[in-house]
Amino acid sequence: MVRVALLLLAGFLTASPLAAQAQTLPAGVSSYAPATEPSPALSWEARIGAAVSNPGGREGGLLNFSGEIVTPRPLTLTDRFANAFVPRFHIGSSANFNGTRYAYAGATWTVDLTKAVFVEASLGAALNDGKTGAIIPENRLNLGCNSGTREAAALGVRLNDRWSLVATLEHFSTAGCADRGNPRGPANVGAKLGYTF
Repeated sequence: MVRVALLLLAGFLTASPLAAQAQTLPAGVSSYAPATEPSPALSWEARIGAAVSNPGGREGGLLNFSGEIVTPRPLTLTDRFANAFVPRFHIGSSANFNGTRYAYAGATWTVDLTKAVFVEASLGAALNDGKTGAIIPENRLNLGCNSGTREAAALGVRLNDRWSLVATLEHFSTAGCADRGNPRGPANVGAKLGYTF
């Protein structure tokens, strides 16, 4: 699942300069020239949503509820390509009443493909309350430890100036616990509704 998220991130980062070059530019203007106006700074954003937990595996099909807060960029650059590398920061949680729950914080990179469509990649640290002992119930994941990383990829659509809809793929990685009984963290597929304020 981590490989899928990294491949999506690589594809998004590759596609963003291509999409920018595909736009028609006035004669004599280079696609590498800084924008005449800086892109509008992203504001604070609250997101709430739901996801299906770990499709096809243990804890599969369980419903997760999630929420997060995303900050604005600490600075906005005039060059759109360079600006894509300035992260926003996030903090959030994923609640599952019959499975693994976790809280996370980290960085989110947002790349605008058009005025309405954007892609995101996120990476950060996470804590979970999953099963880690010697005996794991048959329907629960063996996480190995209660800390790890969270990786996510997203495709979003801005519905208007305030609201957005974001489809997400996220994974809680327990790679550092590989010596504790073949652990595997949950992966969630879902959507969030965002409100910018």
